[in-house]
Parts: sequence; C-alpha cells; structure tokens
Amino acid sequence: MTQITPKQTQEFLETLFRNKITEAERILQQLQEKHSDDTRYIHALKGIFQSYVGEDKDSLLYMVYRNRKMWRERKNLAKNLMEQGMMFGSKDRFFEAWNDVLNLLDKLPEPVKITGRSAD
Repeated sequence: MTQITPKQTQEFLETLFRNKITEAERILQQLQEKHSDDTRYIHALKGIFQSYVGEDKDSLLYMVYRNRKMWRERKNLAKNLMEQGMMFGSKDRFFEAWNDVLNLLDKLPEPVKITGRSAD
C-alpha cells in the first residue's frame, strides 16, 4: 500500500487555499485513484475540502485560522490528535492526515475563503 505524503497533501492544500476549487478537486480525485488503500487519509482530505468549499465555520480548519489561541496551539493539537489516533493500538491515517495538515499550515498560503484576503 502506498500512502499519501505530506508533500502531496501540501500541493492539494495550496491549490485549495488559492481558491482553485476545480483543480483541488482534481488533485483529490487523483490521490484517491493512486492511493485507493489510504482511505482514512483520503476521508480526512475530503472532509477538509468539503468544509472549505462549504465555508463550514464550525470546522476545525476554520477554527484554527480564526482563533488565535488555537493557531498558536496547533502543534499541541496535532500531537493530541495523533494520541487519539493511537487509542486502539495502531496509527490511524485519518489523524495522521490532520497531523500533516496542522504541521503544514505555516508553509501554505492564507486560505482565501477563511481570511478573505487573496492568497497570491
């Protein structure tokens, strides 16, 4: 089984956060086709896509960007999510996806739909 890498996740998020929705959806589809066994990770990315496109202000992604305290604590949040993912004795790719996302945020453009500012 091949797994989605943080670099692939970063490419997807960069595209999404620049509001290139159709292209981000295409990347997500390609990831799903190429890594069909990595279902939990794909599930997390699809949720992020849907919450971003649907402007779900209650989603974790929105909360991290709109709450300064959560922004500062995102590394701890990522660590806690990984610990939750280990509750049943093995790594859970859903939580690994969120760990990757939270650790990539410093490297990504500001998400247009969340911040209201252009990413370019």
